[in-house]
Amino acid sequence: MANFRKIGKVEMIVMAVLLLYAVTTHNAIATVCAVITPFILIRLLWKENESPYLFLASLIQWLSITIKIFYADFQSVDFQEVFDNYKDIEKAYYASLTGIISVALGIHLIIRRYSVEKEEYAEIALRYDSRKLVPLYIIATVLYPLLLNRSYAMGGLQQPIAKLADFKWMIFFIFMMSTFFTKQYKLFFLITGLEVLLSLTGFFSSFKDYFLVLFGGLAVVYSKTIKFKQIIPLFGLVVMFLYMIVIWQYIKPAYRSYLNGGTISQNSIRTNTESLSKLHELVGNVNQSNIDAGFKQTIDRIAYIDFFSATIDYVPRVVPHTHGRLWGDALGRVAQPRILFPNKEVIDDSETTRRYSGMQVAGAESAASISLGYMTENYIDFGMPGMFISLFIYGLIIGIAYKYVITSSPDKLIGTAMTIPLFILIYMFESALNKLIGGLLMYLLIYELIRRFALEKFLKQIKI
Repeated sequence: MANFRKIGKVEMIVMAVLLLYAVTTHNAIATVCAVITPFILIRLLWKENESPYLFLASLIQWLSITIKIFYADFQSVDFQEVFDNYKDIEKAYYASLTGIISVALGIHLIIRRYSVEKEEYAEIALRYDSRKLVPLYIIATVLYPLLLNRSYAMGGLQQPIAKLADFKWMIFFIFMMSTFFTKQYKLFFLITGLEVLLSLTGFFSSFKDYFLVLFGGLAVVYSKTIKFKQIIPLFGLVVMFLYMIVIWQYIKPAYRSYLNGGTISQNSIRTNTESLSKLHELVGNVNQSNIDAGFKQTIDRIAYIDFFSATIDYVPRVVPHTHGRLWGDALGRVAQPRILFPNKEVIDDSETTRRYSGMQVAGAESAASISLGYMTENYIDFGMPGMFISLFIYGLIIGIAYKYVITSSPDKLIGTAMTIPLFILIYMFESALNKLIGGLLMYLLIYELIRRFALEKFLKQIKI
């Protein structure tokens, strides 16, 4: 593990302070486990001289597992009391932490076996001209929502088109690195700010993805040279991000109802101007009590082990373990692309949730799709401790995909840029297994097509 990021003196001090806090909380053992886990994930997933996106993906999932533990500590109550499905919540909590470490171990086993050039990202980024990137990035920005929206009407081509659109994040990352290392911050934040604003006009806002990719990029830029004067703007970005999430969570129901005209649909019938005007109106009416409500809604939205708790109580007491059927279905779907098998059964996440958790959640009849999450599905298939083996295998698959992309790309910066769509795919704890496996395959296919037929031409266009 010599080529993985070390826990230095600063990190040790931070961990010691956090552990000291943890042992004084109402849920000391659970909080100690929550505090220790990210430091384990750093050592397993963040390689020296590489980006932190694998670690960041696991950290976001860690937050889905632990956020209500910290919230319970803040309220000074037993953490079981802040969950709706609390009967097996303790088991679900510790199993989930063990699960993300199992995935990380699988990834680690693969990615520890290669090394990239020691050349710094800054040196590589300066080979690409940010001025040439601007028009290409603007074109990608315009095409991204068009491709994404059109993909839903393309039947068997929906997933390939959606995954192709996701490679817009490749251009975003290169553009971000080029402008940061040439200190053209105003140019980057002007264009990206406008894009984030436009992303809020759709039924599903992707503003959080911009911030997450940005944080990963800033970690690349500042991880070795961060100074006190840089902490304030970084802290400001974090505060802005958290504030946007809280406000968005509160206004989202009313805003979405306006966008779809009150219909049971996930499509907007409004123009961008109408959407932004309504958004401005809703945000302008937010008061402190609304912010408090939005904060609680945000906590409830991020936390995602209630379903696991309900499933542990339901499987195998009511419904037996499926002994690999969900994994088999995920792999079977990969072998049967919809364009060749148009009658393939449509994925219904909410039906799966009802079947294996006993919870009556909204489904297709309400234009909703609520999944159990890949970790819960591994439990349904194999129980404990079998789920940790299958999660380890899932980690191996992610590691193989990541290693292939990084090592087959022209340089470290381009390789990192090409892994951003993978990061967008895997960071959500609630993602269903069949969508993850199918998405991974489609991601690799699109990557290979781009690498073989388009990447060299693209790089010639942007090189200095």
